[in-house]
Amino acid sequence: MLKGIYYLFVFNFLLQQCIFAQEVSFRYNFDDCTYEEASISFPGMTPGGNPQCVCGLGESSYYIDGGDDFLTVSNQANVLLDEDFTLDFYFWMDDQSGETDIFSHRNGCASLDSLMALRYFSATNELLFEIGSNVNNYHSVRSVLSKDNCWHRFTLVKFKLEYLIYFDNQLVKRIISRENISFSRRAGLTFANSPCNTVNLANKMKGRIDEITLYKRALSDLEILNFYKFPDKIKTENTTIFKGESILIESGTTCASVVTWTPSVTLDDGSALSPLATPIESTTYRVSYNNGTCTSTDTVRIFVADKDKLDCDNLLLPKAFTPNNDGLNDRYGISNVFLIDTMEYFEIYDRWGAKVWETREAAEQWDGTLKGEPLNSGMYLYKIKYTCNQEAKLNIDNFTLIR
Repeated sequence: MLKGIYYLFVFNFLLQQCIFAQEVSFRYNFDDCTYEEASISFPGMTPGGNPQCVCGLGESSYYIDGGDDFLTVSNQANVLLDEDFTLDFYFWMDDQSGETDIFSHRNGCASLDSLMALRYFSATNELLFEIGSNVNNYHSVRSVLSKDNCWHRFTLVKFKLEYLIYFDNQLVKRIISRENISFSRRAGLTFANSPCNTVNLANKMKGRIDEITLYKRALSDLEILNFYKFPDKIKTENTTIFKGESILIESGTTCASVVTWTPSVTLDDGSALSPLATPIESTTYRVSYNNGTCTSTDTVRIFVADKDKLDCDNLLLPKAFTPNNDGLNDRYGISNVFLIDTMEYFEIYDRWGAKVWETREAAEQWDGTLKGEPLNSGMYLYKIKYTCNQEAKLNIDNFTLIR
């Protein structure tokens, strides 16, 4: 029986890897310290100068020195940008002053035709992303760069005439283009090598580049989060445990030479990458990943509940939620799932009594859609049947979806 489960797990893993590979146009993870694409089905990158292979999100990344170094994707990628796609990559910038060129796709610097570019401005600590097909179809978005992270993530999603820009997993702007933006066939997608650098006297980026991936379709918000690499981040989410229990606080990938957790008194090892926590009361743990020239920080909250004082009737669900992809209250679900021993069902109905969503998993949450389509604002009703302390419970109430 166990052997059968194992083979089923392996089959599902290989199937997911196969599906993932089919949906990727190219992926450069630099794990072998070469410029080859991971599947070797797309041309390798063209480097300039002498980028150095250093620690990265997997095994390696490439460090570009802010001088002659750059990386350029094959021009064969240009036609792929005409259809729906998702461009995703991670970068780490050393301290630089003035304007810094991170990546671009443009043929010259004299016009706004077929423009795509990402730059950083140290004076305001902002990223600036620009995209457009001409002067009448030009769009830009600015966002403050978090100082708590060494690694940052940029994601651009194209769905028909929509262009969605994410910085560090947060949707910062949804652009509706007047027309499809077809990028110049004579230019390439390049990192630290914009043709505007000499004109604007901008700096070339100095830092690391890793996990450059182009998907053949528009990824959803949930998929973008699921594919996150958690560099210098805590993977364990805020959660609740019962008094006397322990929980492993898991970190993502890191290049840090020193890891420090506070408070450390209830941890088995305050310098471990993923320590075991046994808090006696609700505690916020803070971690510092010291990378030498850069330090990242993150926190996680572990709530401690007393089993003898549980109120089994008090499931915590909000009275309203706003699924507008702003990163706040985008999903509807149970906050204190630790109350639930087993759940028979969690169902949501619209005002006419039609079921719009259901699950058997206590931690699963609703995104406000039905068959992938957003539902309208209004009143909805939930029914939850579950057991708590071996006692059967039925919880029914209404809530509001706001758009």
